[in-house]
Amino acid sequence: MSLVEQVGSLASLAPGRFVLQCALGGGEEQFGGMGVPLRGRVARFESTLAVLRRLLAGEEVTTEEPMPLRSARGGPLPPVPVDVWIGASAPAAIDRAARLGDGWIAAEAAQQIEQYRASCAAHGRPVGVSAIRRDLHVGADPADAWRVADPILALGYRGLPPESLVVGGVAEVTQAFADLGDLGFSHVLVRHLPDDQGAVLASYERLGAVRSDLAGR
Repeated sequence: MSLVEQVGSLASLAPGRFVLQCALGGGEEQFGGMGVPLRGRVARFESTLAVLRRLLAGEEVTTEEPMPLRSARGGPLPPVPVDVWIGASAPAAIDRAARLGDGWIAAEAAQQIEQYRASCAAHGRPVGVSAIRRDLHVGADPADAWRVADPILALGYRGLPPESLVVGGVAEVTQAFADLGDLGFSHVLVRHLPDDQGAVLASYERLGAVRSDLAGR
């Protein structure tokens, strides 16, 4: 119930749709930390999402899965329906995102967008939002961007492959995003490489220029 309250509260803070990003997850350490077994996570994910949608829609829910609930209600309710974007890279997970989500979040494999579209068609559902995540730093120019990014990447940043990163000045980042748009992605979810607040804020400001350049194309 706390998740319903958190989502409902956040969705009420600003106008427009709230986007709930979620994924199945993996790794014994992640599940073990919450006291939940890794086994059975697919069924738990699907039943939890179903219950979450019903509670956020204002329904009264009684169920045994994924946990016993008796006449449960959530609140505050989002002013408009919540969108659910599901991260997925394995074929079965992409099919799940097509079947259950309002959008799909790709992490590394841009070529999987065609599989997502085919899965949507197979389930008789419209193609949802096609988003891809990119970790990035937008510098004043390419040299400035790499000056910040190189020391971070040298430490093995999050174990991500190079194709999951976007580093450069405004022109280079604009082109990288335009290329993703040409592949069929409608949204790019960004996470900044540096921890330094000043560097992150400067990168955010330059993203505004990237957005303007993309809008002008």
